[in-house]
Amino acid sequence: MGRIFNPDNGFFRITGKAVDIILLSLLWTACCLPVFTIGPSSAALYYTVEKCLLRGEGQPYRAFFHSFRQNFRVGALTTLVVLAAAFGLWCLRNLLWLSALAGPGGYVAYVAFLVVLLLPIGFVCYLFPVLSRFTFGVGGLLGACARLAAAHLPSTVLMAAVLSAAVWACARFWLPVAVLPAVVCLIFAPLLERIFRPYLPPAPPEEEE
Repeated sequence: MGRIFNPDNGFFRITGKAVDIILLSLLWTACCLPVFTIGPSSAALYYTVEKCLLRGEGQPYRAFFHSFRQNFRVGALTTLVVLAAAFGLWCLRNLLWLSALAGPGGYVAYVAFLVVLLLPIGFVCYLFPVLSRFTFGVGGLLGACARLAAAHLPSTVLMAAVLSAAVWACARFWLPVAVLPAVVCLIFAPLLERIFRPYLPPAPPEEEE
């Protein structure tokens, strides 16, 4: 019986992780409601998932708000830049959709636009995880992420596809918003941490052991 109710029991660990995924996803959603806070909220979510859920370090909710406060200014300004660019792309998408209705040539252009759209979406996938792990101003952050997105194109396209599917599922059904934000970070973390590794300071000798 002691083993069954031991908090280190595998069942309780898995249940605890599942609860953290749900609560962190809902916390991210609540913190995104002012819209301009999407950036610092996303940086905080990635930081918490990578540090607390994957590496088992620290307390998740304390880590979330620590990262949120630390990255608020740059994250909020970057969010405004991303939203402005997204609005421009949305307007272009609407124009191409109208041309697609006019004939097959316009339809080909519309489909090509959707394929190419994976690149800016993939670029956004780097922004707030990079902000959560490194110190940048807005311009430096945008430039660094553009270089990473171009240098790691397969990972960029894969993350863009995952993010697009998650956004579609949340917009269509709403209920997945209770789990998908944290799950997306869990999927991104192995890809991004491999990319980040050459730029991170070396671990102390005792941690390497």
